[in-house]
Amino acid sequence: MSSEVATPELEMESKSDSSTVVYDHEPFETFKARVLELCQTVLIPANGKVSIERMHGGGFNRIIGVSVTSNEHSAVSQYILRVPRFEAAQLGCDLAPLQLLRQQTKIQIPDVVAFDTTRRNVLESPYMIQTRIPGSSLFPAYPDMPHEMRCAIAKELGKVYSELHSIRSVTAGRLTLSPSQGSLMIQPFDNTGTDAIVPYENGPAAKTTFNMLHAILDHKKELAVAEGPNQSFRVSFFDHFIATASEMSTLGVLDENYYCLCHLDLEPRNILVRAPSPTQPQTITGILDWDSALFAPPLMSCSPPMWLWAWNDEDEEDERLAGNTPSTPELRELKQLFEHAAGPTYRRFAYGAQYRLARKLIRFAIDGLQSNEDLMSAELLLSEWTEVQQSLKLAKGAIAGPQVDPSVTN
Repeated sequence: MSSEVATPELEMESKSDSSTVVYDHEPFETFKARVLELCQTVLIPANGKVSIERMHGGGFNRIIGVSVTSNEHSAVSQYILRVPRFEAAQLGCDLAPLQLLRQQTKIQIPDVVAFDTTRRNVLESPYMIQTRIPGSSLFPAYPDMPHEMRCAIAKELGKVYSELHSIRSVTAGRLTLSPSQGSLMIQPFDNTGTDAIVPYENGPAAKTTFNMLHAILDHKKELAVAEGPNQSFRVSFFDHFIATASEMSTLGVLDENYYCLCHLDLEPRNILVRAPSPTQPQTITGILDWDSALFAPPLMSCSPPMWLWAWNDEDEEDERLAGNTPSTPELRELKQLFEHAAGPTYRRFAYGAQYRLARKLIRFAIDGLQSNEDLMSAELLLSEWTEVQQSLKLAKGAIAGPQVDPSVTN
């Protein structure tokens, strides 16, 4: 068994700004020796060799590419090593969605070939090794692709949305793995204690959407109260959120009482594609970064992927404009192809202002108020809801028609 390290430019640079400076991690030049030792243990066949390359990581994981060559057959297998950046990272939350998706869907995802949720290994860190999916990232190439390829992407991505809507859970929360048995579990949103984790179960919701949301907001409010008087502004926001959730429920915004799997970051950077061929007809070769996946009301899985038909290089897409008709026949075709493939659940919840605001409210319930930007966004949500609520009430009254007192006669 032998090993080698590829990409000579890595030898010239001992520090990675992202890993060493920003995250205070061990420099790649020394870390790569331990990566090689790990790979020699869990990946390399007899008389094989391994090469590694530093890759651009994300905010939560250090990413390293691994290539394994068999001397006997000259075959090359490629993998991705993911190492969590933070002590609090839970590898089970990365592994569990992949396990569930492999069991219940045909969505293209990486295979997990090795992992360790402990620090008892040569890396002294939890890690996961996945197969490396062929293809290239949609970002920033998508707007320059041929129209036929973009149409294929729109249809295939729509099918991903439809499949996610079909995967249900009795409990809303984050998927994770049982530390002892590796079975699928759910960490409820309204209780982060380890004793609150329940086995994953596919079925009708145990709580209505409103009751679930109310419980989360109450929990977040209690946490803010416990922090003392200096958090009174957060307490006030959660009081307003609770009132808004009640108003949304009264107007039927939260009526769909089931929980489906939601990938909250289905952006071009997390989608891999390649030109289709007779043997590989699919254009989308992989969907990445399932660590954000959770079980939530279906409206959470219906945020419009505006980049498909309204790519914007300058700014983030404005979801308030998602329902607008695209300006050209080609862009209209992309939108229509996606909507048809995504199905009726998407079409119901994607474009209404009430559902857009409900998505924001549920995100605040799950993630809390973490920054000044969150506070400004929360104020905007409450202000917008006042207007939308009035419009819904007027529409509801118009549908109901004038009420006639039956005691009044001509």
